[in-house]
Parts: sequence; C-alpha cells; structure tokens
Amino acid sequence: MKNNFFYSKLYFFLSIIILLSQGVQSQQDLTDTRTMDAMTDLRNRKARKADTPTDIKGTYYFNKNFQLSRIVYFGKELDDKAYLRYNAANDEIEMGNSSTQKDAEEILLRSAKVNAIIDNEEYRLLPHRLKETNYPVIGYLVVLVDNIRYSLYIKRKKVFMKAVEARTSLDRSFPARFIDEISYYYSSSGDTPIPLRISKSSIIKISGENGSKVRIYIKENGIKIKSLEGLVKVFNYINSL
Repeated sequence: MKNNFFYSKLYFFLSIIILLSQGVQSQQDLTDTRTMDAMTDLRNRKARKADTPTDIKGTYYFNKNFQLSRIVYFGKELDDKAYLRYNAANDEIEMGNSSTQKDAEEILLRSAKVNAIIDNEEYRLLPHRLKETNYPVIGYLVVLVDNIRYSLYIKRKKVFMKAVEARTSLDRSFPARFIDEISYYYSSSGDTPIPLRISKSSIIKISGENGSKVRIYIKENGIKIKSLEGLVKVFNYINSL
C-alpha cells in the first residue's frame, strides 16, 4: 500500500516536471521560430528605383551604396546579415542582396521592434516632434547617445523642393531638387525626442542644476557644440554627472 502511494506521488511529480519542460520548450520553440521567420517577415514590400526622375536634381540618399548591416528584431540581433541603405527622402531602409546592387528589391519592415545598424549607426523608428510645428511624427532617428537620463539623436533628411521659374530676367530659376537637412533631437527620462537647438546656452539649460559644470567642461575642453563629436561628448558628460 505504501509502495503504491509512493509511486503515485512520484508519477504525479514527474508529470508536473514534464509539463513544465514542455511549456518552456514550447516558448523556446516559439521564440526560435519567430527569429527564424524574421528575415521573411521583414521582406514584405517592393522598393522603388534608386535614381531620381531625370527632371529632379539630387538623390534620395546620403550614401547610395548598400552596406552589409545588422538587424535587431524584438531586441535580439539576427544571425543573418543584410545589405541595407537608408533612403533619406522617403524615410525608408531599403534591402538588397549585394554591395554592388543599384536598385533596391524590398523595404525593411517599418516597426518599433525592428532596428537597423548600418555602418555602425543604429536606426530606430521612433515618435518625435517636428521643429516647425511641434507635431508628433514617427520616423527613423540615428542613435548617438543612448541613456535613460539624456539620449541624443540625429536625423538626416533629403527634402524635396519644387521647381521655381524665374518671373523676370533678374530672378533665378531653380529645378526641382532634393536638399540636405540635418537636425538633432534629444530626450530626457525616456520621453518623446524633441528638436535640439544647437547652442551653448541651450545645452546648459538642458543640463539643469549641472549647468555651471557643463559650461566649464565645454570651455576647458574646447568643445565645438555645432559638431557631432562635440555634442556627443557633452551629452556623455551630462549623463556622467
């Protein structure tokens, strides 16, 4: 009788262990499947041609070349690499099969769960506020400083300008064209990134009670606020205080 009771308890505990292990395995299988299917899931839309129409001056890109890049999917970097480039006119990341490819075949899925690391720069799809209207939009920002206190981002855009015809012989005409626009954004305590005014007084104001320390740091180290490298150094310093 005691033996029967012992074996029944043993069977009960073994059953629980098996069920738990199956649950863990199922979760692992789900994660592995999601990762394995990622590259397929990320290729879901056709891209446009690389060259702009003949009547438009300029290009969609700051760098036309596809580069061997990394993709972070649901916080996990995929083993498979991809050839990517950033379309700064359409705010899209284009996918290719080689560095010599001209036209893109597909677009990387636009999702907050999908980040791209191109030429060691991380592109994140984030909500941020426009400088002109303070209106919230969602688009790619490149991470320069990633910190829970203060984060710094850069946005490189190709802005389309319509053609302008000269109304008189004294006026100049301009073809339809893309022009470069570089802007910076910052966020504090994980808030939505907002435009950063590039000036010493603005940076000092952002740093709050540490403003005097930041002012001394900028002066003693000869930091050039209007340079990318200078901004990164200052934000890293602010986060260290």
